[in-house]
Amino acid sequence: MILKGHALDLIEQLDRSPDLIATDPPYAFGGTGDEHAISATVATVLRESARRLAKGRWMLVMCASSYRSQAYMVEAVRGIIEPVRVATWCKPKARTKVQTTGWAWASVSVIAFKKGKALELESAPYLDHITAEPVMNGRRAELPAEVAQWMVAPFLVPGGLCLDPFAGSGKLLSAAQAGGMETLGYELNPLAEAA
Repeated sequence: MILKGHALDLIEQLDRSPDLIATDPPYAFGGTGDEHAISATVATVLRESARRLAKGRWMLVMCASSYRSQAYMVEAVRGIIEPVRVATWCKPKARTKVQTTGWAWASVSVIAFKKGKALELESAPYLDHITAEPVMNGRRAELPAEVAQWMVAPFLVPGGLCLDPFAGSGKLLSAAQAGGMETLGYELNPLAEAA
């Protein structure tokens, strides 16, 4: 289920500890005006979500592949949950004009955080990377279903609650629901699909 509204408001109404948080928040870090507001919102929502995460459970956060973006996400939740691993969604080609010598920014990082001592996960042959094209919806790129499934599969808690505070099209929630979890997402965008 995706609730329409601002995550900062809706997180206050959460009456149950999530067993998994999986999200792909906006990547606006820096700039001026609106970008500062977005950055502050992302940090606050991630921190408030992490506070509510059940002990021994995992939070998965997608971010840009730069050190700056990863450090921003880690600092947003410092002291509440700990970063454990970074996985990578590799795109066959870059879809951005941002380029540096040597790289074309064709990847997205996924940081896996844990809260306290992690509960045992079933061992499975999951890799720490996946290669897939983004799904193009007009000028916007959406998360492919296979990337969402790859991201949440090792951390599923059947019967537990998966929260996505920046639900977008609901792909992460759909993957968690297919794995037997109850789902809850927040999204300002009225075009978001119900998961």
